Amino acid sequence: MKREKNKITYHHSQMKTPPMGKRIQRKQKQHRMRRLFLKTICATFAVVLLLAGGAFAAFRYYTKDLKREAVDETALNVNAQQQKQSEEMKIKNVAVFGVDSRNGDDTGNSDAIMIVSVDGNRGKVKLVSIARDTYVDIPGYGKTKANHAYSYGGPELAMATLNENFGLDITDYVTVNFEQLAGIIEEMGGIDVELSETERVELNKYVAPGTEKVQEAGFVHLNGEQAVSYSRIRQIDSDDMRTSRQRRVMECLFEKREEISPLQYPAYIKSFMSMMETSLTDTEMLQMVPVAMNKELVLEQDSFPNDYIDVIGEKLITEAEGLKLWVYQYDLEEAAQMLNTFLYEDIPFAEQKSTTEQ
Repeated sequence: MKREKNKITYHHSQMKTPPMGKRIQRKQKQHRMRRLFLKTICATFAVVLLLAGGAFAAFRYYTKDLKREAVDETALNVNAQQQKQSEEMKIKNVAVFGVDSRNGDDTGNSDAIMIVSVDGNRGKVKLVSIARDTYVDIPGYGKTKANHAYSYGGPELAMATLNENFGLDITDYVTVNFEQLAGIIEEMGGIDVELSETERVELNKYVAPGTEKVQEAGFVHLNGEQAVSYSRIRQIDSDDMRTSRQRRVMECLFEKREEISPLQYPAYIKSFMSMMETSLTDTEMLQMVPVAMNKELVLEQDSFPNDYIDVIGEKLITEAEGLKLWVYQYDLEEAAQMLNTFLYEDIPFAEQKSTTEQ
């Protein structure tokens, strides 16, 4: 079985859904929703970096509300070769975790996992999502689903798991939960979308208690909570339509960058920082600002599993918990090589596959 692959640039994306069993289709739908959540987080984080560049002198003052957690880099299983290569090529790899929590508590399983690679030489941001159900070896626990690492040892163990299984050099992370994502979109002024009557009805099923429901279809303005609910719609039509809604949320956040006055930068930075948890220092964040400020910024996305790596989706008894859980199994060494080639040689997964077939 081949896993679906969704390649996104800042401008366009195309998707296709291969035929497969209902069980795997359902898992794919869940994974894509989590992937959207994290892509939206990453897009918002890029906006934060952009705003930071406009308020460079006051940056340290306005980041004082940012929740910071130091990590022990000696416990992260960093790939020394990749670390050296990143330094030489001015590439910064960061883990971004999405926690499905609405109580302000950034704990539990990381239901969305993404590697964000900021390429200072090429002026690109690359996003590679890892399916939460990927069967990996969690250091000290054994093999189980990738999202369990965050629950067992927080972002530190989650980063060590990514480094160990994918040959990476990640030493920093950003965590946001659903409640905070809604807050970020709200701070940006919400989004405007074209909403069908069917979408309106379905959206209202997802909004949290106490949130105003959308009263009419057409071209409507959604607040933060409504926007998150809009992005979660998945039952009423095709996968293509659902991913179209996901892309619209991302595009709206990027478009907001052009609407913000420099005079608003300080207030936005202060609001955004209180919604995130990270190990990044002010210096590290400011080093990424020039890339985010580039008007020609390119955003590229891929994922594991994908169309270019063999994958099996099945239930098995996990090594770590001894429980029967549904997982994705694929060759992690092959995945690590594909990821390395994408991040450092700038060759997308699709082009890597076509080259090997020649």
